[in-house]
Amino acid sequence: MLYTLSRTLAAIPHLAQFLGSQARFGLPLKLERDIGMVGWGRKRSYRWAKRFADLRCIPCLSLEDGFLRSVGLGSKEPPLSLVIDDIGIYYDATKPSRLEYLIANTHLDAAQLQRVRDITVAWRDGRLSKYNHARPFQPEQDFLPARFVLVVDQTFGDASIRYGMADASSFRRMLEAALDEHPDTPIVLKLHPEVFAGHKKGHFDTLTQGQASRVQVLGRDLHAPYLLERAEAVYSVTSQMGFEGLLWGKPVRTFGMPFYAGWGLTQDELKASDRRRGVSLETLVHAALIGYPRYVDPETGQRCEVERVIALLGVESATQTPTSG
Repeated sequence: MLYTLSRTLAAIPHLAQFLGSQARFGLPLKLERDIGMVGWGRKRSYRWAKRFADLRCIPCLSLEDGFLRSVGLGSKEPPLSLVIDDIGIYYDATKPSRLEYLIANTHLDAAQLQRVRDITVAWRDGRLSKYNHARPFQPEQDFLPARFVLVVDQTFGDASIRYGMADASSFRRMLEAALDEHPDTPIVLKLHPEVFAGHKKGHFDTLTQGQASRVQVLGRDLHAPYLLERAEAVYSVTSQMGFEGLLWGKPVRTFGMPFYAGWGLTQDELKASDRRRGVSLETLVHAALIGYPRYVDPETGQRCEVERVIALLGVESATQTPTSG
């Protein structure tokens, strides 16, 4: 039995299927076999659960949304995938995580390699991303330059920035590097949709006159594949769009230490921990989409494999009402 100090976490649909155990809100009245705590990411619910677990010498798990989550945003739809980490959490580069362990210690056989390659093709064919609500039509793509470099902003205060060994200055350096390293190529700066809507703050309130002459600011909720398939390169601090850029075969430059950096697959501004070494893209994708997350089929409520979720999201997102922007 698992216990959590977050009512929101305890109410996640199909949580018992994800965890393989019931999760109750509150603290255990007595310590028995197979008792543990669970919290969300690095939020307060996790910190309190971890503190209690350490005092009682029981395990504590950290949960987060998977990298292939749902059609709609997290506030509107339950997750179809969760990551469950018994070591750390994937976006905390300052400490080991189960994902980092899987990437470093997975050795793929021929069948596993083929499975990863099939999943990568299906990801592209299904035009998938973490969220898949901003499809199937977005006229903004008609206004994109014929060729461009994609620079990805994030919301100010995003936990993955701080735990990814970055800060606000990392975003300024990222944009400056993109401009310097691609002097003859337009830059498309993708703001987070909540920043453009005024709900949250980003990292690019203003641009200099020189920057503005070469940077096209894109704030509307354009589906990631429309950008990634056309971009010549992707610049990211810790955004998942960097990982998705790798799935699309794009050169990726990082200015923090996200889970996909430091493995010899990206050009990194920061030096990675010795825990990370060179691996193949297939190894990274296998760990991130097969080994690390758990998936639930919304039609049956039972655990399933990533291929089932790819198929469901590819169909469901393609039938969403077109967005005119």
